[in-house]
Amino acid sequence: MLELGLQAFLVTSLAHIRYLFGFTGSNALALIDAERAVLVTDRRYTQQAKDEVTNAEVVVAPHDLFSEIKEKKLVPPGRKLGFEAAHLSVKYYTQLRKKLPEVKLVASEQVVEHLASVKDPAEVESVRRAGAICTRVFDALLTVVTPGVSELDLSAELSYRTRKLGSERDPFEPIVASGARSALPHGVSSRKTLEPGDLVIVDFGATVNGYAADFTRTLVVGEPGPKQREMAALVREALAVAEERVRPGMRGKELDQVARDFLTERGYGAFFQHSLGHGLGLEVHGLPRIGERSNDVLQVGNVITLEPGVYLPEIGGVRIEDDFVITEAGVENLTPYSRELVCVA
Repeated sequence: MLELGLQAFLVTSLAHIRYLFGFTGSNALALIDAERAVLVTDRRYTQQAKDEVTNAEVVVAPHDLFSEIKEKKLVPPGRKLGFEAAHLSVKYYTQLRKKLPEVKLVASEQVVEHLASVKDPAEVESVRRAGAICTRVFDALLTVVTPGVSELDLSAELSYRTRKLGSERDPFEPIVASGARSALPHGVSSRKTLEPGDLVIVDFGATVNGYAADFTRTLVVGEPGPKQREMAALVREALAVAEERVRPGMRGKELDQVARDFLTERGYGAFFQHSLGHGLGLEVHGLPRIGERSNDVLQVGNVITLEPGVYLPEIGGVRIEDDFVITEAGVENLTPYSRELVCVA
């Protein structure tokens, strides 16, 4: 805040409120200045806030949260109040301006995100445990993958089985995309049924203590054709090359280029149509970003995904994704599992 010239800071992202104060409710905001932190929530969370919140004074609002800021004079006139530009709606920004006309509002970006991107050992362990759920569930899924089963059925299996093994929620909607649909880099599960010869991308996650794992493997129904084998081998190698090259101090775009150059040299660069990876934590997509335009610098303690993919509309797609924590020496894989193309009958 001092570096940004702010005298107070408003936190409205629920993920950031959980990160800073431990609160897991669905309605809250927090104000931080040089002297104190105040978390404002509503009456539904009176006891929960008392049980969960650390490092902040709790205020329970009888009506809307923004009114409490004004009524309790939490931000004196003339202060520069930073707010999370990516997480405050136009509606609430308008309310804030109306209730605090003498406060200067300053749009700020990636303040808490940068702090949260470096994980402590307990956070890393939560991602590791979530990753272990994913690998166990993927093993179980293979027993029910068969021609005729629908993508939605398999997606439901993923949600059910991860919960049974201790996941708190799906960090994102599980993706099962087969056949031509597997060539959609961000496809969603549909009513399509699996057919012999289909490539099947399975992309799902699990959540432990709020922290997400993000895991992807690719299946083929029956025996793969030569082109499918080639695609799978190249994606597997691209991931291995990127994993080997990760070092603290690299920029996201430099790491992305490692995998992109590898696939380009082998004639598949045009078919790698998304970023190599992203940060992972309480939010499934966070800092550092690992893409063609990312200047984010990789740091020890970052938890990231690496997920190269190749997508050919006439054949299908292959994507492999693992989660890693960056160390002084490189990375540690938090989702160790075979990366071979899995053949199912």
